Amino acid sequence: MKKILSTLMLIILVFSLSACSDDVVKGSVVRESADGNAILDIMPQKLLNKINIGDTVIVKIGDIEEEMPFVDELVTENGNLQLYLDRENWNITICIYNEQFLEKYNIDIGDKIKIRKK
Repeated sequence: MKKILSTLMLIILVFSLSACSDDVVKGSVVRESADGNAILDIMPQKLLNKINIGDTVIVKIGDIEEEMPFVDELVTENGNLQLYLDRENWNITICIYNEQFLEKYNIDIGDKIKIRKK
């Protein structure tokens, strides 16, 4: 019995440590920007604790999983998908330069998002 309890405690400890080291930042789409992009409910500081400006990230929304740069200045190339830190409004947006992200990917307000560093 003592051995089973020790093994169970070890499993719980390992699970707890792996949950704490999770490198995924989770959130959802809370509203649409004027240009049709997705504004997220993720606090910028929470994301900046795990990902740096300039890093490549993997963004998963439902069945869609896309790679993009995490930037604080928009990359002004048509069709460029990017995770954008808007320092003026202090929010995180997923956008496509000169396109409407929500419409192109058929994303709805409330859709869940996971972001991780590549």
